[in-house]
Amino acid sequence: MNKKSGWLLVIGSLMFKKIYIMKSVMLITFVYLLLLLSACAANIKHVPSQSLNGKSIQKSVSIMVADIGDERINEPSDRIGQGASYWLPISYYARDSKDNKLPVSFYIAQSLSEDLSKLGYKTKMANDINMRTPLSLDESIAIAKKEGVDYLVTTKVKDGKTNYWGFLIIPFIEPVWTRIGYDSQLINMQSEKDVIPFQTYNKEVEWYFAKITVFDAIYDAGLFGRHWHSKAWGETVVSDALAETAQKISEKIQSK
Repeated sequence: MNKKSGWLLVIGSLMFKKIYIMKSVMLITFVYLLLLLSACAANIKHVPSQSLNGKSIQKSVSIMVADIGDERINEPSDRIGQGASYWLPISYYARDSKDNKLPVSFYIAQSLSEDLSKLGYKTKMANDINMRTPLSLDESIAIAKKEGVDYLVTTKVKDGKTNYWGFLIIPFIEPVWTRIGYDSQLINMQSEKDVIPFQTYNKEVEWYFAKITVFDAIYDAGLFGRHWHSKAWGETVVSDALAETAQKISEKIQSK
């Protein structure tokens, strides 16, 4: 082997090592980014369903709405979904417009209050809007009595989650399914034994375009996944369920 060939081998070896190191650094960086993105915050803002547009009431009364709990099993109070893009599992947590923690049960009660207000009722929340912790039924009744409202509406979350599963089922198509279930009751504060229970459950699958590369995991976690959760909980699936409940409550009040 001549001297020139030896230098070429040395240069080639150094270039190979450099490329290997660069690829290793890139891989470690991407893994680190994915780990950071594995717990994502999704900002949620309730938008009343269009099904409430044009609705009117004859009798306007005052209503207090109370969040009395979240009975989902093994779920943090603010988790709204989980997804999997290739090998990366991702969890999503609800945040308000100021990036504050937004418990699911509080969000449901507050959004129902907004829908009832849109229909023409005078509404207020029983829960502390800063603490955002659930009340007991007795506590909510006591607060409603103190405030002198006509009706008390309570809500208790039973189920609620958004899921998606990357680009593994159908090429270019991302199925995102959301379910929400909660119990509510309408209590006449003039006669506390006059209680009307409601059960609401809604489940829908929404379809989105999906990319076809392993970097899906980054996009799904950091951008698209957040958008899907914000839309399902703020504008479509959950909003439809809340509108259904608000209209049922309104029908009962107007029929009295």
